[in-house]
Amino acid sequence: MIIRYKREVRPIKDQTDFIKESLRQNRFWTQIMSEHALFIREGLPCTETALIDEARQLEQIFANLKARADQTPNNQAAVLALNQDVIKALDRIIEFKTFVLKRMITCRLGGFNYPLLIDHIRREAIRFRANLLKLNNNIQTPVAEMALEEEIFWLRIMGDHARFIAHLLDPSERPLVQRATQFGRNFETLRLQGEDLQSMLVPQDYENHLLPAAMMGEPLPPGFDNLKGPFVIPRLQRFNGEVVQATMGIRDFKAVALELVETCTVLSLISPLLASHVLREAEMALADLGRIEQELKG
Repeated sequence: MIIRYKREVRPIKDQTDFIKESLRQNRFWTQIMSEHALFIREGLPCTETALIDEARQLEQIFANLKARADQTPNNQAAVLALNQDVIKALDRIIEFKTFVLKRMITCRLGGFNYPLLIDHIRREAIRFRANLLKLNNNIQTPVAEMALEEEIFWLRIMGDHARFIAHLLDPSERPLVQRATQFGRNFETLRLQGEDLQSMLVPQDYENHLLPAAMMGEPLPPGFDNLKGPFVIPRLQRFNGEVVQATMGIRDFKAVALELVETCTVLSLISPLLASHVLREAEMALADLGRIEQELKG
């Protein structure tokens, strides 16, 4: 989720919501970012000492920010300062992930990280950064647009998780591989449904993405920004419920997988931390989707 073109920026009005949501985002995602750096480091070739050192530094930076977020008081100035420092760290880790990904997809970096994994964790960092920027600038997104952005984001993340799990399980674990693969297919189907609804209900988002990426953050050219919408329809409320149910299903699957990994009763390349990581993200997805459900009811 990115802020594609300039929108109206207003002073922060609801201090309580700003503080609560900023701390919720930071206390979850800073730990996730620290673990991303660890996962990248563990998958790098041992000869890539500069990348390994950078990953280790980023791991510690975000661990420190997580500790700071946990101790940040419910004070607007303190929270705003935290957000700004986290955004700076996100700039650095996004650049690092981009550099790693570019080297991988141009066949100049080996190791054991999937290119899709690096893209996946970069998407999460970009969205986290966009969320903090929107909070700092009090950028409000219409409910239908926000709902579809959140749903499509999490559907793609959960689908990626399912495919990663399928590829990290030992091939002998046929029933579990089959279940993970089916989860991936189910989330892909729902994501395509979400994109259909997005073009129906938020045509301006589709139009914006037809413009060059280099114009991101610039005022819309003359003739753009006059399409109607977005708007909420009953099908969107039903869709959010379908996304919640699918996410609950993979959340439960991940919980079982974590127990199997921790008790050494499954054959896989999945570490306990990675199993816990994807489970926590499913819980965060359900929290975000629950907030969307309340917005749609309002």
